Amino acid sequence: MSIVRSTLIVACAALFVLSASIADAQNRPPQAGGASDCQRALADRFDSLDVNTLDQDTVDAIVLLREEEKLARDVYLTLSWWYDLPIFPNIAKSEQQHMNLVAMLLDRYGIPDPAAGNGIGVFTDPWVQDLFDDLVASGAQSVVDALFAGAKIEDVDIYHLKHILDHSDFDDVNLIVQNMVAGSRNHMRGFVGALVRRDETYTAEFISQAELDAILASPMETGVIYDENGDVLAECGRASTR
Repeated sequence: MSIVRSTLIVACAALFVLSASIADAQNRPPQAGGASDCQRALADRFDSLDVNTLDQDTVDAIVLLREEEKLARDVYLTLSWWYDLPIFPNIAKSEQQHMNLVAMLLDRYGIPDPAAGNGIGVFTDPWVQDLFDDLVASGAQSVVDALFAGAKIEDVDIYHLKHILDHSDFDDVNLIVQNMVAGSRNHMRGFVGALVRRDETYTAEFISQAELDAILASPMETGVIYDENGDVLAECGRASTR
């Protein structure tokens, strides 16, 4: 088994477990069934797709995505030290798996890793560094502010992931991004749900409000893998839609 394939399977397994943890944190029943079929389906699909010659815009988008996923992980880890809410450590683990998925694209195409050697809260991209500093400062004020920071991170993430899908003609890139954006939609549902339970409302800043409303009106996407076109590739049990 190749290193890339084994990395993908491990990352997928963790994503399924962590999606279930997020569902549990929202008082949803856990999904039924195992994830091994979905793990293999995603790994097989990735292996089957052509290695391409990426344009510079796509390379730049992948590099930024690697830093953004690290930003999300690092902010949630920091907030988890301050607030005893399961959502922060659970989603921090999920963001680590997102980082691992992006790293697979970096490895496949020989793209230098902008996160290499950088500790928690340290970023190569100045915009990402400033955003991290602002989000941590905001999240330090209260648990509600911390949840707003989480929703904003997912807002940015979904916006940039959708931008990649709108402009990429590369199936292997789109396969990874489709499954990452599904995870980000789950995270958004988690943070906004936690805010609603505190009588707070999050308003979209990057994606449209209509898109946010549509995400919140739809169920958690646990136990499902999407193909590069956003169609269901494999299922291994979904959480209840209640």
